[in-house]
Amino acid sequence: MANATGTLTFLEKLIQNQADSSLAGKVNRLHLKNELQNRLLLVSTELNSFSAELDCEGERADQLASYLDERADHRNDLLTVASITVGALTTILTVAIPSDATQKTVGLVGGLMSGGLGGSSLIKGRKVQFDHPRNVLRDIWLMPEKSEIYTPFIWYMLNEKSFSNEHKQGIIRSIHDRWLTLAFDGDKGGKKQQLLFGKGGTYKAEDLHTRADLLNQLQSSIRSLNQDLQSFVMAVNRLP
Repeated sequence: MANATGTLTFLEKLIQNQADSSLAGKVNRLHLKNELQNRLLLVSTELNSFSAELDCEGERADQLASYLDERADHRNDLLTVASITVGALTTILTVAIPSDATQKTVGLVGGLMSGGLGGSSLIKGRKVQFDHPRNVLRDIWLMPEKSEIYTPFIWYMLNEKSFSNEHKQGIIRSIHDRWLTLAFDGDKGGKKQQLLFGKGGTYKAEDLHTRADLLNQLQSSIRSLNQDLQSFVMAVNRLP
């Protein structure tokens, strides 16, 4: 963690100067500790800011998905009512019309209309344009050596094996593998991945829900890094 936060040099100097009991030594140690704490405050702000960005992006996707869901539910309600109405009218007309041939025609047409309206309620075709030029999910999926979105501190922690639970692979690799298995069934190059990890496009409600889930999972991982950082801050604060 000291290496990740860029405070290793400050800690080494602080420890080396512990034996100096002169006024100059005490002032120097105080200066080093202040510099160290300022650096830790900066990286803590980086983590919190990025976590807030992920939260905002997840809320955007969730709200838009909820909007599409509500529109689809409203449309389905109208189609269901129309289907029931057509079915009721068909029944009434087949009883009221004396001609057998006309009854069959009305019954056939009414049945087709009622079935068509009912089938239409199963079609979820409503979509929306949703753009995200700064896509915080892209680098997690592509795993480049250097990231243009994540700060060097966050990117180092996501790739460093020491910050993962089993210390076998970096957090970013674990997230990538989990997404590949659970969200995409092992498919690396589908159109859905191009949509979610690109600059945006035409989204269905299902795709927006998937994007929100991925953002929430990533946010949880970032928050776990913040817990590691806070433990380190507490250890630094205990230094004499």
